[in-house]
Amino acid sequence: MAAVTEQTSFLKSEVLSQIGNLELLSTRVVDGILSGKHRSTLLSGSYEFANHRAYSAGDEIRMIDWKVYARRDRYYIRQFEETTNLQGMMVVDCSGSMEFGLSTVSKLDYARAACACLSRLMLRQRDAVGLAIVGNKVESYLPPKGYPLYLQSILHTLEQTKALGQTRLGPNLFDLMRRLKRRGFFILFTDGLGDWDAISDALKQARLRGHEVLLFHVMAPEELSFRFNRWSRFECLEAVGTKLDLDPPSVREIYLRNLNAFLDKVRGECTGMGADYVLLSTDQDLGTSLRYYLGRRTARNKQ
Repeated sequence: MAAVTEQTSFLKSEVLSQIGNLELLSTRVVDGILSGKHRSTLLSGSYEFANHRAYSAGDEIRMIDWKVYARRDRYYIRQFEETTNLQGMMVVDCSGSMEFGLSTVSKLDYARAACACLSRLMLRQRDAVGLAIVGNKVESYLPPKGYPLYLQSILHTLEQTKALGQTRLGPNLFDLMRRLKRRGFFILFTDGLGDWDAISDALKQARLRGHEVLLFHVMAPEELSFRFNRWSRFECLEAVGTKLDLDPPSVREIYLRNLNAFLDKVRGECTGMGADYVLLSTDQDLGTSLRYYLGRRTARNKQ
């Protein structure tokens, strides 16, 4: 629900002031995360067969496929593609509720920025990254690939992403998982509003399929504090035309009680299924939030 009576124009994060240029933002954040830290040695990629091509002068004899030669009496070279260490599927919720932003950028813009930063980080580690924009359907889909220039396709898709009203996030996550051929990271950016039970069932299915699940729960500070002080009109960003006039102080206590119960449920179910849960408020510095989470994750994995 969006309040339309209170507006501020400033952004609380210097990093988010660059959100109009996702490439610049992701560069700054990722460089900030990596600077001053010892980078662990990356495991070298493995190789899988891609296709054959005709032998030409200068090719290494050891790459000749002798079985093909025996069948065709011609020399063919085996070609391989380097496979990456990990595969990450970034999923961004583009439902109408993600459009909300009052004193900060919208939740969708914050999610797009976080997605861009983590995509750049994974590609710099020679991992494969894919992207899905999900609302009432899978609006856009880029299969996971691991070459650096693929980031431009990801950024272009993120820049074109708009909030699109109602969503069927849970069922669409099931559809998305059927497209993934390898196990890896399944990273979801959402506010979790709507049918959380369906979303939770999909994430549990992802865990059962062997994926490592990360949920970045993106919320606006007004949603977390409900700090409206005078009569306001709230408008639903998914059910167009649905409006509600109320006195916020009179309902703040029960709203916060219900909100905290919701957050506890989401956090608890993520923990229960073995998924990482990260609450992101759009008034937080994105670089600081990601650096803290990644540092904590690295420390945990070393134990």
